[in-house]
Amino acid sequence: MFRLGKGTIHLEEKNEKTYWHRLVGEMLKVLLEPVGIEVRSEVPVVPAPPVADLILIQRRNVGKKGWTEEQRLRLADGLQDLEADQALVELKMTESLNDDALMQILIYDHLYLKAAQLERHQLRSVIISSITPRKEFLARHSCKPVGPVGVYEYIPSCSGAVRLIFLNELADEPQNAPLKCFASRHNEQKKAFETISHARLFKFSVAFGQMIAGLWRLQMKSALNSPEMEEITPEYVKQLGKEWFQSMMDATPEEELFSLPKLEHRLIRERQDSKQKGERDGEKKGEAKMLTGLLQRRFGNVPDWANEKIIKADLSSLEEWSLRIFDAQSLDDVFSDKQ
Repeated sequence: MFRLGKGTIHLEEKNEKTYWHRLVGEMLKVLLEPVGIEVRSEVPVVPAPPVADLILIQRRNVGKKGWTEEQRLRLADGLQDLEADQALVELKMTESLNDDALMQILIYDHLYLKAAQLERHQLRSVIISSITPRKEFLARHSCKPVGPVGVYEYIPSCSGAVRLIFLNELADEPQNAPLKCFASRHNEQKKAFETISHARLFKFSVAFGQMIAGLWRLQMKSALNSPEMEEITPEYVKQLGKEWFQSMMDATPEEELFSLPKLEHRLIRERQDSKQKGERDGEKKGEAKMLTGLLQRRFGNVPDWANEKIIKADLSSLEEWSLRIFDAQSLDDVFSDKQ
């Protein structure tokens, strides 16, 4: 990638086996491309190589203004309100936002604008940060909150506004959950996966389900946002998720798999009626049935004490137990309070 140094840009070699922009980019690719949003993880910022460690998100329906409603349902807060045809995204995953990062995104913005021959209104540059920066830093750079919680804007004197998205702060909504899987705080990661499970986002497509399931298992092992991630490739995450996903699909009756509503309709209904008691009861019944089937497949007959715990459990407990099942060595591991 490019590295700033004494007013110039140098090409910097990387030794890690995996880049964060590839991992996040792959997740966005399988989520967004089916609805006409192209995602690229290697972005040429000048007419010839090198490329930068960036993610480019752009609408395929360039002739139309703004995102479609179907596309907005898959875009996180801070992205779905952008009217530009393209969004150039820089990730800050293992360190907090700093002065160099702000300078670097402005350079990328300027270079890509020229290389792609775009007008200013056609491009917005974005920084997505896993770690929330200090308030003093935001105040010093006059970064102002805009719109939804966790979304800010930095307006330099020399270029267009830069959108800032802080994953730890985003609301626990379905459209934010895929990106919040990469938040630095463990509890925010956990809530993101719970939202994905509750909204059934993993049913969106096999590829997306496998990617999320792989990240899910890494989160359960506390591997996300740890030094170990430097050794984990997107291909490994997808394979890990494929194994988990296949086990879950094998344990679910076909009539249940194919009777689920389309993702768009479900998200809309989640926003409008998520607190209705009837829907919660239906979710609980479905989770209990799926958990029982998975336990039978993994451990054989389910004893009465376990069935009683499942019947009395609330929805969050059922979802938590379902997450544990594939790493558990016994029924006690699944239902233990010491996790």
